[in-house]
Amino acid sequence: MKRIGAVSGFKRFNQIAYIVTKYGLSELAEFTKLKKHSLDESTVAKRFKRMLEELGPTFVKFGQLLSTQEGILPESFIEELKQLQDNVEPFAFEEVKKIIESELGKSMGDIFEEFDERPEASASLGQVHKAKLKNGDYVAVKIQRPGIEDVIASDMFLLKRLGMLISKRVKQFFHFDIMPLIDEFDKTIRREMDYEIEAHFIEVFKKNFSRFDYVYVPSVYWEYTTRKIITMEYIFGFKATNKQSIIDAGFDLKELATKGAKVFWYQIFDAGLFHADPHPGNIIIMEDGRICYIDYGMVGKITDEDKVNLIEMISGFIEKDAIRIMYSIENFASVGEDVKEDELMSDIDELIEMYHSLPLKRMNLTKILRDVFAVLRKHRIVIKRSSSRLLRAIMIADGVGRDFHPDFNFVDVAAPYFKRFAKKYYSPLNVLRILFKPSPDYLIAARKLPSATKHFVGSLQKGSIKITAEVDEFSRMIDTFRYVARQIGISLIMSAVIVGMSIMLAYNVGPKVHSIPIVLVICIVVLVVLAIGIIDAEKKL
Repeated sequence: MKRIGAVSGFKRFNQIAYIVTKYGLSELAEFTKLKKHSLDESTVAKRFKRMLEELGPTFVKFGQLLSTQEGILPESFIEELKQLQDNVEPFAFEEVKKIIESELGKSMGDIFEEFDERPEASASLGQVHKAKLKNGDYVAVKIQRPGIEDVIASDMFLLKRLGMLISKRVKQFFHFDIMPLIDEFDKTIRREMDYEIEAHFIEVFKKNFSRFDYVYVPSVYWEYTTRKIITMEYIFGFKATNKQSIIDAGFDLKELATKGAKVFWYQIFDAGLFHADPHPGNIIIMEDGRICYIDYGMVGKITDEDKVNLIEMISGFIEKDAIRIMYSIENFASVGEDVKEDELMSDIDELIEMYHSLPLKRMNLTKILRDVFAVLRKHRIVIKRSSSRLLRAIMIADGVGRDFHPDFNFVDVAAPYFKRFAKKYYSPLNVLRILFKPSPDYLIAARKLPSATKHFVGSLQKGSIKITAEVDEFSRMIDTFRYVARQIGISLIMSAVIVGMSIMLAYNVGPKVHSIPIVLVICIVVLVVLAIGIIDAEKKL
């Protein structure tokens, strides 16, 4: 068996080598090496797309992942890769029957009253059939393609080897390391092959969306769901890709776009879990007008820090504040030490001038993000992979809204969600909760504080801490150091107070008055007094 697998792998390797050579990888390598445009960039992008299509399903799906890397690849590559279709020839019904009966341990006749032998959709990992259960319920049954796990494992092995071969060239031209992207793709595609994970997320989204009377999530039939089969409620309605059928049914496209945007921003700012692939093919407008999202194979999670970064970026453009935009970039991306911040700030200022005069209702979020990505590529700044999924989902959702109605504004709908989250996140109560929440970090800091302080004082005594400065007024420099020293001293004391207080609160030490620990009251008073001291020193700098 091992020998057969090895022979198969060798044949596949030869096939890949032939296709790569056929599409001129040597010219592409020369193009990336010299960074010369003797080859037209769009021509190279088209060739790269055709090569992935011929390499097969695994490489097509990897190309689809690459199409989400707006902050890494040139726009010509992104646009070409977005056209990659995950449509392949369906596998035979005999295979469908064999897999269902093997997985569920029953004959199809015992489960289904009807089963459409012709699939409604066929993709690289599986295909979907419409069926009717014995109880009369219509269902959609997704069956994993036979042998796909072995194909994916073999192709991923070869893709990783290919990635190592071209990694240096990719770094030279596109300024990012392709190997972490391949590793992420490996994890993602393996998760997608486990249909029980998708079924779990369907249940989570069904609970999250229960507050909306105009959104629907299909029910999962767990008794007919395994790692290789997922059976869910069949949804009757109109695909969002067919706008005319929605109009003919009497629905208002702008109203649907607004409702969809509200649901999207709710996912981002309230639920913290979002559908990461909300393109029109994954949206059905039901016959009663409700919006139904399907295919939960790709989801994303968002932290409060990500939400703050997003708000800071949008607010930066609205309020003409380059510092806020820079803050969000530093948190959304990996900014290297060699980045020239003055040039980056200059480019950001130019972007601000482009958008600042526009009213909120005319701000195109997708265009703003694409312009930001272009600036990041110029300065060789790579967006973190966790952030790229969020930003891509935003651009897709914004595009769907604008496709439904040209005058639709995604940012306008987002404004109330921005404000509500910011009000909650920056509230004094939440700040205190974060500050005083017991954490193992405080205990670690408490243990390290004495040795760190001793080391700092020892360095001062030995004169091993040196500061070099060129100033015109020596006396002013002395005063500055004096006030800075005062701030440092007060800050160290404040840190010690916070650490000590957190430990005491964590272990319930000390008396209480009306359930309020006295130590908390005393520490807050001390911190306020010390903070006043820092503010006073700041004014004198």
